[in-house]
Amino acid sequence: MIPDLRDDAHLRRLLILTAILLMAIPTLQVAFQILPLQPGNIQWRFATANALSGGILLPSFAGLTLLLTVGRRLGSPTLQRVAGALAILLVLLIGASLALFVLDAAQLKAVVNSQMAVAFRNTTMRVGVVSGVFLLAFGMLALAAFMPPKGKVAGSRPSGRDEDDVGLIVGRSYS
Repeated sequence: MIPDLRDDAHLRRLLILTAILLMAIPTLQVAFQILPLQPGNIQWRFATANALSGGILLPSFAGLTLLLTVGRRLGSPTLQRVAGALAILLVLLIGASLALFVLDAAQLKAVVNSQMAVAFRNTTMRVGVVSGVFLLAFGMLALAAFMPPKGKVAGSRPSGRDEDDVGLIVGRSYS
């Protein structure tokens, strides 16, 4: 049985904190790896895309999914919208960075020496596939955040207890 988060403030706060930490800590770790920023340097952009795809996407997806789940369990449209808005932002950022990465990889391919060609090709494929998969995953998360659960009316609260599911019963009285 899943606990009712509306009745357990400590668990609710812990889950939200976990979602935030899943997104923030890997982002900070990668940020320190890619500093100082050198957006004009093609090798730096390639290495940054590699670091971002390997270190941020999965924890961010897990954190946003957890945030969305908590929002759904609480019946909180605000938490659901925050998760959805962040997912949309990530879709836009991943899409733009993937397009730039493809252009950078095509340009760098000409200057990569033969000893590094296999590693370069493998890295390019990994970053492309991982970024593409997470582009779709964050898109699905954004859709889920803004769509009501199947069988529910938009704005209705999720049911955490059986007694919440009892509706009005109209019928004949048998005496």
